[in-house]
Amino acid sequence: MPVREVVSQIPAEPPPPHQATGRNTLIRGVTNSVIGVAAFLITCIGLRALLPFPEIDGGVSQKFRFFAAHKDEFDTLFIGSSRVYFQISPAVFDRVTRESGLPTRSFNFGIGGMYLPETAYLLEQILNLKPRNLKWVFIEYDDLQTKWSPENQTSRRALYWADWKRVSLLWRKLTDAGTGAFWRPNPEKLREIVLRHGDEENTRSLLTFYVTQFERNYTNVSRGADVLNHFSSRDTKERRARYLGAGDDGYVPRAGGMSPSQAAAYERALASAMAQTDSRPPSPYTAHAYRQCAQEVRSIGAAPIFLITPSTTEINFAAQGTGLTGVVMAFNNPRAYPNLFSSSVRRDGQHLTKVGAEEFTRIVATNFVELVRAGDIK
Repeated sequence: MPVREVVSQIPAEPPPPHQATGRNTLIRGVTNSVIGVAAFLITCIGLRALLPFPEIDGGVSQKFRFFAAHKDEFDTLFIGSSRVYFQISPAVFDRVTRESGLPTRSFNFGIGGMYLPETAYLLEQILNLKPRNLKWVFIEYDDLQTKWSPENQTSRRALYWADWKRVSLLWRKLTDAGTGAFWRPNPEKLREIVLRHGDEENTRSLLTFYVTQFERNYTNVSRGADVLNHFSSRDTKERRARYLGAGDDGYVPRAGGMSPSQAAAYERALASAMAQTDSRPPSPYTAHAYRQCAQEVRSIGAAPIFLITPSTTEINFAAQGTGLTGVVMAFNNPRAYPNLFSSSVRRDGQHLTKVGAEEFTRIVATNFVELVRAGDIK
């Protein structure tokens, strides 16, 4: 009997799935990475917008919270370093303007050790509060600072202002890139930084430091505690008086003077500074930063006024020819203002005693009234 072969109908195996090429895998990986980074950045920016103003030492947070709560009560603002903080009395300023027929209500937002670029950042945050009655903003005029002492580089004071506007300007100054629309670092400067020639070892460290600060700032490092502080902590009367002064106007006078030996050293330093005849113009990066400040002040309808204080380090510092759209009130000439440079009213080369501060405030107020009446301050 013939044997019949039975062929089983076995279904064929399906073809293997299409294997992605190496290129497609790379594209997919890069795309996912970009999406992940973008989501992370958007989250960081969103959190930054929602988080309260950070808790910063030195009176920064205390003054900001107070001003935010009373922003529409003031028409005049002073902002700057300790040379504003301890040397401009709103009570004296307002009394002089009131007696001159131009009443003001002023607030002192001076902070010890605060210079550009921190000043510019804090001013921007103040203006973002949209104070409705602000008419005049006095901004201390000094050179853009690029250096932070090693002991202060880990503080919140060296971090909270490190946004792109401030960090990019510092990078421009450190690499001599100019202030134009395009970033054009000086090739020779870059070469010296890369090869660490001369003082450029420190410059290289600063460039790295500011990049790190920018990254830490925008990833909201240490910001979690700010939320808790915002809802749980309250400024005590004693703590508030420490930073806002007895009059809740931001001014804290400093008493005391110099010893005979300190006065003698001060007089020698003053004579040496006065003997120098060459003026010291601000860097183009300083001028650029202050032009930005002036523009922001004018954007809310107020007038910027730049203030050069009576300090031995500011003698021969000139702000002319910088394109500033604001009046510069300079009190750094000992020959024009000898009473402000007398050792009897000085605590040191940078600061005045309480008596000297009140005299300085009176002179500032008198000059201010004259400039307003002349139409120079609008």
